[in-house]
Amino acid sequence: MMQENKIQAGNTEQVLLSKKNYHRAFKVVSIANPEQGEWLFNWRGKKLSQNLMSCDYAHTAIRISNNEEIVIYDKDLGSWAVTEWKYDVNLEELWKCACDAFSSTSFSPEERGAYYIRTYEEELNADIEKIPEEERERYISKYKEWVQILFNKHSRIMSAMITGPARFPSRRNEKMNNYYDNAVNEFRTWREKALKVISRKIEDAKPKEQKAEEEWTRLKRSIYSSASTIKGINDGTERGYNKALFVSSIYGKVETYTKRGDVIIVEKAIAYVRELNKQSSIITERHKFFKLAEMAKAVCEAQEVRSNKEDTEILFEGGRVIKNYSEDRVQIVFDTKPQPDVISNLKHNGFRWSPRFSAWQRQLTNNAYYAVSRVVPITVEQLMKGGEK
Repeated sequence: MMQENKIQAGNTEQVLLSKKNYHRAFKVVSIANPEQGEWLFNWRGKKLSQNLMSCDYAHTAIRISNNEEIVIYDKDLGSWAVTEWKYDVNLEELWKCACDAFSSTSFSPEERGAYYIRTYEEELNADIEKIPEEERERYISKYKEWVQILFNKHSRIMSAMITGPARFPSRRNEKMNNYYDNAVNEFRTWREKALKVISRKIEDAKPKEQKAEEEWTRLKRSIYSSASTIKGINDGTERGYNKALFVSSIYGKVETYTKRGDVIIVEKAIAYVRELNKQSSIITERHKFFKLAEMAKAVCEAQEVRSNKEDTEILFEGGRVIKNYSEDRVQIVFDTKPQPDVISNLKHNGFRWSPRFSAWQRQLTNNAYYAVSRVVPITVEQLMKGGEK
């Protein structure tokens, strides 16, 4: 029994090829002649005509068994069933919503709606390729929710070309445009933050050895790039460059790991530069670069001393400050969500929100104590003494 876009074939329900799904169809089969086997479907594989306003297409299909090619027109879509998709995650359930979104702004709302459906599907499928399996369902659901919001907001926008210029509500239309633009910005902000959080989770889940190896690979590549330019300067093939700047670049990148107490990577970097020095003078042995290993060891020892200290809490009305030695962070935890002006003040003083600790935090330094005193009613002296009154 035929349905809107499905057909019952024996015990299997097949999805008919349609304007809602033809852009993601990969393989199709003829309903009337299933014995011909599967065909590779090429959406808009043949251009029919083109003018300044539009371009008309037909679709092509290539029979897998013998490479026979045929043309499929839109009117014949319902004669084919899809057997395999290019991708499964789609926004087909938002088809009507997408078409309605452009009913007052386009002469071809179906075409415009379909274009946005395809664009969002492409972005969504690209996103989920980078997302772990356990995170995908929630991300897909939220993404679809946002797309529906955008379509609904766009449906309130009008065009005088479509609705007619008589008594056109220009002021109201401007508001609707602004609402839609704001929603798009909110959606983009949500997507960016969501992907960053997921990326951070992926990074945190990696084994320590893998993360260390990846960091070293990135640093080595960066050192090699700067060293290649320095070699060119030495050979006279790179002109107009300042060698000191490239040496400083290498030093600065390795110094970052020194401040973190990453002795292994710093030692690898120094050994690598010495190896490169055999080919051309990259950094002379007199340079302070070669003392970074000693500095890294000193930092590492200081970190060990701090990590053995017990964390200290200092209470204030509405929250507490934590001197977290193991994480090398000073953290502010509020009993309730702080007001916007307080959040602004926190950011202004270098604090960043940590979902992991549910706290506002920054590196544990003497400067951080002064920053805390500018945000909450605790003195620098209290922080220095560890909370003793």
